[in-house]
Amino acid sequence: MTSSTKPGEGREGEGGADPSSQDAVAAEFARELTRVADGFRRLPHSKFALRLEPYGDRAQAGYWLASQLTLLAQGMERWDDPRPPGWQELPVLGVFALGDQLTVVGNDLLAAYRDLKDPGATLVWTPGEGRVPADKAMAAVLESTTALRLAL
Repeated sequence: MTSSTKPGEGREGEGGADPSSQDAVAAEFARELTRVADGFRRLPHSKFALRLEPYGDRAQAGYWLASQLTLLAQGMERWDDPRPPGWQELPVLGVFALGDQLTVVGNDLLAAYRDLKDPGATLVWTPGEGRVPADKAMAAVLESTTALRLAL
C-alpha cells in the first residue's frame, strides 16, 4: 500500500483541508453526542433538577447544549449567506425529550458540517460572534458536549 492509497492520505490537494480530519472530528462528535443523549434518556426524573453550574440544573444544561447545537447548525447551513440567518430558537419540550432533541439537532449539525468542503477555511455564522472557522466551532461544541457528558 503506497502513501497515496492509505486511508485519509493523498486527499489534501482536493479543496485544501484534509478530509480525514473532518471525518475524525465528526466521528468523535457523533460518539459524544450519543453518550450525552443516552445519559439524558437514562436520567431519572429526580436527577434532572440537581444543580449543575453554570447552567442551573441538569435539565437546563441539556437544553443549553441542544440550543447551541441548533444555532450552530443554522450558521453552518447558511455559511455562504452575506448576512446572519434569522436564528430559530429550539422549543422546550420537557426533560424527557432532551435526549431525543439532542440527537436530532446534533445530527442536523453533523450533516451541515460534513457538507462543508473545507471546514478550516469556511467561516460559519454564530450568534453574537459573527463568523468563525467551522472547525473551531465544531471543536468548541465537541468540548461542551464532552464536558456535559462528564458532569452528568
